[in-house]
Amino acid sequence: MIKEGDIFPNNKVTVVGSGEPKEIETDELFSEKKVILFAVPGAFTPTCNNSHLPSFIEKYDDIKDKGIDNIICLSVNDQFVSKVWRDSKSLNDDFLFIADGNAQITDTLGMVLDCSGFGMGNRSNRYVMLIENKIVKKLIIEENPGVCDLTNASEILKSI
Repeated sequence: MIKEGDIFPNNKVTVVGSGEPKEIETDELFSEKKVILFAVPGAFTPTCNNSHLPSFIEKYDDIKDKGIDNIICLSVNDQFVSKVWRDSKSLNDDFLFIADGNAQITDTLGMVLDCSGFGMGNRSNRYVMLIENKIVKKLIIEENPGVCDLTNASEILKSI
């Protein structure tokens, strides 16, 4: 499992922004940047849609004031679902989504959550990272993936 001090492993990812989804490497996404990456089990699921993502939308200006280049939401969803979810919110161009449809990045990070009991297959644990120039400076993993008490925007702001 990835931990604080580790270099974020380079992977090809599909990034969903205001334009068309595009495939890039995480090295490009995180090099020479200060980024908050938060992961959710799934788009449009109750906690993810009603609490976790909104906490980062609400605290966007506070986060940017701390020198953060990008806010990125990772979910184990395909690029089409991720695009519709992102487009359903009013987000700035530097608020990106990573569509980890096959849970490849999630698996590489050691963050797979078995949600097959809910009919959702493998998903991502709920976590938040502060990444500076590809190095994980802070990592908080939610003990109960059904809540975002530890991984919401207010909590990571305390670490910046």
